[in-house]
Amino acid sequence: MIKAHAISWFQDNLPEFQLVEEKYKDIIKKNYSLSWFTPIDTPVLERLDVLLSKWADDNEIYWIHRVNWEVWDDKWLGLRFDLTVPLARYVAMYEWELTFPFKRQHISRVYRGERPQKGRYREFYQADIDIIWNGKLPLFADVEILTTIYNSLRELDFWDFVININNKKFLEWFLETLEISDIVWTISIIDKKDKLRKDKLQELFIWVWLNDSQISSIFEFIANWEQKTSEELLEIYSQSSNELLKTWLKELKFVYENLISLWVKEDYIKINPAISRWLNYYTGTVFETFITWEEKLWSISSGWRYENLASNFTKNSYPWVGGSIGLTRLLSVLNNLWKITTWSKTTSDVMIVNMWEDTLSWNLSILKDLRNSWINSEIYLDSDTKIQKQLKYANNKNIRYVIICGPEEFDNWIVQLKNLELWEQIEVKISDIVKNIKK
Repeated sequence: MIKAHAISWFQDNLPEFQLVEEKYKDIIKKNYSLSWFTPIDTPVLERLDVLLSKWADDNEIYWIHRVNWEVWDDKWLGLRFDLTVPLARYVAMYEWELTFPFKRQHISRVYRGERPQKGRYREFYQADIDIIWNGKLPLFADVEILTTIYNSLRELDFWDFVININNKKFLEWFLETLEISDIVWTISIIDKKDKLRKDKLQELFIWVWLNDSQISSIFEFIANWEQKTSEELLEIYSQSSNELLKTWLKELKFVYENLISLWVKEDYIKINPAISRWLNYYTGTVFETFITWEEKLWSISSGWRYENLASNFTKNSYPWVGGSIGLTRLLSVLNNLWKITTWSKTTSDVMIVNMWEDTLSWNLSILKDLRNSWINSEIYLDSDTKIQKQLKYANNKNIRYVIICGPEEFDNWIVQLKNLELWEQIEVKISDIVKNIKK
């Protein structure tokens, strides 16, 4: 016998969890489509030269090698580690067929061979949206991405989150004023501020040769944004005499004020000059989203602007801005916080008890009417099972309604309608079943 066990940090979903995941995917897709983001799909497998073309750590890629494969192009493949690299390849391949601005959505699984930890898996769902332009990308594209992410998160089963937004040039400018030479690594350390204690951050700053004065200024900078509102921060930076800083401030102010104009509530967005996304190819707007009660469980959504999406595949310039909701991580965080409470174990809303052969035809007629009315329903499969066991099955599956149509009820054209959620039972006419359930 082979031992039944899954690969570590790959998930098997029980029905109650899978139903929640499907519900979240549907809500996100609905909001993405509402803002005119068109769905696409790409293969899970890509050629390794494609995957390694941009910002990839080859230690995190799952390589797939088919021994003795005759076609060299297909000999070395890899599982996609995000949905952005396939998008870059996709845009370059179909650049003459796409209509720009190209607004895409892609909700699918990706794979990373990184060290697993709480809230992170090796296989997980990402829900991406992107806007790609074949000229100068207007700043309002950033607003569209952020608004769509916000609307999606608001419709899910939790409310306490904050989208931290910044213009990456802010942080780079600040570090340059401190005369820090290795800005990229310094940013990568600042990016860990919500995950590490202050003493651990200080050790890392010393490791990249920062002096005490520089480290102190960085900690003061981080504390400053934590204590002030977005409006106060905008006012502080607007007083600077640096012309470049004023230009970047104008960009950030444009994004922030237009988010407010699109009914994004101020409690859910915050200007945060320490947010950067450490990768050095990001330019302009960046954002990270955290659940208010548990910021140290990683961000649940992020996004950024990049000025040349497909530079490794085409000579044409395609500036791009995108955002992503980490669906698997979001569900993991909410599950750990006991914020997922609707644990239905089936798609059925109604079960019809199956007991008497002389009423089977009427039970099937009721079943047909329910399904024609788009009410998810089932009939218990075995007519030899005692009614107590059938009811126990319905209760264990969290089915809300049970219909019992026995010989006596059938003679009067009525049935027993049990609401297992409220522990109520009423008699209804067969013709009124659908109306009572929908009510």
